[in-house]
Amino acid sequence: MMLFVFCFAVYFAANTPASYPEWRAMMANSFIAITTTLFFLSLLTHAWVGMRDVIMDYLHVDSIRLAFLTVVGFALLGAAIWVMKILLTVSI
Repeated sequence: MMLFVFCFAVYFAANTPASYPEWRAMMANSFIAITTTLFFLSLLTHAWVGMRDVIMDYLHVDSIRLAFLTVVGFALLGAAIWVMKILLTVSI
């Protein structure tokens, strides 16, 4: 993920889009769209693993733990759907 952030920062510094059509043109590049999608999916997966570990370490009642894991899971799933919607509408 850090490699993506560094490469994107360098690319963004060299090719800074000044308007929305330029952003769309940048995201229309298949390589950028795919790597951005993979970055956000790996970021959300990383968030899930971290939150799951914290919840499992600090919540000892099984029913409360399950409720928190369910809420976090659906929140991250919603975030993933939202990111995919944004990336698909911008890149098309």
